[in-house]
Amino acid sequence: MRHHRILGAVGTLVLWAAGCAVPAPTRNEELLRVERQLDELYQPLLALVRESHASVQDFMKTQLGRDWIFPLEKDEEVKLWLEKAEGDLMPRNERMVALIRAKRDLVDGPDLPPSWKALLEHQDGWRALHEKWKRDHLPYSWHSPTAFPKRLEAELEAAIETLGKRRTGLKTSS
Repeated sequence: MRHHRILGAVGTLVLWAAGCAVPAPTRNEELLRVERQLDELYQPLLALVRESHASVQDFMKTQLGRDWIFPLEKDEEVKLWLEKAEGDLMPRNERMVALIRAKRDLVDGPDLPPSWKALLEHQDGWRALHEKWKRDHLPYSWHSPTAFPKRLEAELEAAIETLGKRRTGLKTSS
């Protein structure tokens, strides 16, 4: 990914040095990009985050009967949590991480938003601990060493609102 950005920057410099201007994207190209950002990345990611949040809330209410998960107080709770984590939460987190990595080109700017980086760190850390537990049978705290980013949902909502306004502006100015 980084190599593509470097090659793109080098290409731009070569064109600039040769006296050739890099054409700005047309309004239609900008509109298509914004629609792809919304349809392929931001809205699907937000849907997964909301689904995950609702799933955790339901688990606490129906399985644990309280509004917190950790610490797990009984062996039965650990069993329920591991079933939930392996069968629902971790696979969804993996879909979120895969979506971000696959659609990285749709993020504006050179860096991922901090909450997205935090999500990648959260899932990558949890996966590593969980796989080590399965392989070596070493218990761990049954969750990621880093928290799920609390601001992710609100930041996605704000980004979608901004992109929606940008799309409307591009549609009305044509």
